[in-house]
Amino acid sequence: MSSEKPSIPRSRRRKLCAEVEPATDFSLQPTSKRGKLEKHQRHRTASRFWDNLSRLWLTPRALREFDRRTVRSAAPAPPEWTGKEKFDLAQLKRFARHGGPSLCNLRGYSGPESAAPSSRTMDSSQSGSRKRAKTGRAPNAASNARRTSAYDPIFEQHLIDHGIYPHGYGHGDNDNGSVYPDNWEEIDEMLARPRRSLSPSRFPREAFLQFEKTNTEALSENTVMSKAFPIIAGTANIPSEQNILFGNLEDLTDGIIVQARPDFYDGSRPAELDQHIREKLGPYIVPSTNTTAPCLPNFFTEGKGPDGSPVVCMRQALYNGALGARGVHELRSYIGVERLYDNNSYTISSSYQSGSGTLRLDTIHPTPSTKPNRKYGFRMTKLGIWSMTHNSDAFRVGATAFRNARDWAKQKREELIAAANGKVPDTDGSGLGSSTQSFVSPSSNKPTHPGSETSSDELTLDDGTFASSNRKTSASVRTDPLPKVSNPRSKKGSHVNKGPVRRPETS
Repeated sequence: MSSEKPSIPRSRRRKLCAEVEPATDFSLQPTSKRGKLEKHQRHRTASRFWDNLSRLWLTPRALREFDRRTVRSAAPAPPEWTGKEKFDLAQLKRFARHGGPSLCNLRGYSGPESAAPSSRTMDSSQSGSRKRAKTGRAPNAASNARRTSAYDPIFEQHLIDHGIYPHGYGHGDNDNGSVYPDNWEEIDEMLARPRRSLSPSRFPREAFLQFEKTNTEALSENTVMSKAFPIIAGTANIPSEQNILFGNLEDLTDGIIVQARPDFYDGSRPAELDQHIREKLGPYIVPSTNTTAPCLPNFFTEGKGPDGSPVVCMRQALYNGALGARGVHELRSYIGVERLYDNNSYTISSSYQSGSGTLRLDTIHPTPSTKPNRKYGFRMTKLGIWSMTHNSDAFRVGATAFRNARDWAKQKREELIAAANGKVPDTDGSGLGSSTQSFVSPSSNKPTHPGSETSSDELTLDDGTFASSNRKTSASVRTDPLPKVSNPRSKKGSHVNKGPVRRPETS
């Protein structure tokens, strides 16, 4: 008995292969897979974000966007023609009157003559075609588009395209990016001024070893900011908040990037600034929808844990600082200073990397815009970098610079708020617009009103102010002093601040 299998004719073999390998129908995908694809489409980045970039970086998200716009899915195999099919002639004529079959999926087809020729490029006109086919209207890009964050390498390029430049960014062969503010040297001198609380007697080596232990045990960003960072920041009584979403501010660019959420920022109490100003400049100086949070922020800190990215940290610091510098710029514009673009900085942005123990401070200052569709630009300039975990002396130097920077930023806010309150029109006759003159003494920048609370970690200077070494009689280190408040100064040499309302003289 033969054990060989009966042979199958070749024609029959081909027929079996056709039955075993049916044509792939991409429209019959599993429901879960279709749901994932539709969800990915809903949360993709808006097309105009990619269209407006001056330079496109080769990133996974950029490749996905390129594939979305250019790669067409394979069409299902056409059915076999038997010649026995029956057609409804009336239905076929009706189909022809409406344009017939779509030829857009044919390779090399350029479309109707009235339409612009399509090309395999990143053209945003192809976006949302599937959703339009289902709903009959274009999708809402503003609500469904995914916003770009600092974790995307293209985030920094987006800021640069909108005139927000990191430290060292140059515009050409003749520009090395070293565009420093005019008051950079004054700020640098201020950072080095000693503090009694960080002297070796008050902060011994044992305190540094405790900080080093706390910093090493902090494995997450939240732990770093809640345990290690407060040792650097000190105990100054300055209004501050942590991890607050800046959801009340106007978009810094075009609404494509996420809203800022600084890990730490200093501001002023809303009650210190006139309500009329807060209402008028709210989208620039009131960062949170919780209006009790500090306003007019001009000092920021971004922290990262041991596994955090330093590049991401710097992008966040640049973004935060630009928002703060814009608010200060708008308030100075309200005050009506002589030189709005005085090339001085009033904002400091910092970052701390717990893994390397690196603390960095940068200034952010506004610059005139070179584009007609932008009001202003911003530039970051490095102040210094300190290794906080090297030894106790290095920690003292870095912490001194950080705490001095916080006090300096607070002083600038008080100067601006006092000048801005003096500009508020007195509509009710109560003298509210000029009553805030007591925020700044006529003879110095030292706060004199009873409500102000000075830092418990004061400088070793006699008066506790940051007057410049070469302009000690000036009430500000700026080259263009803010306009004087309504009341005249007291007599020379007198430190008594007269009240805002002058009593009538009695006979």
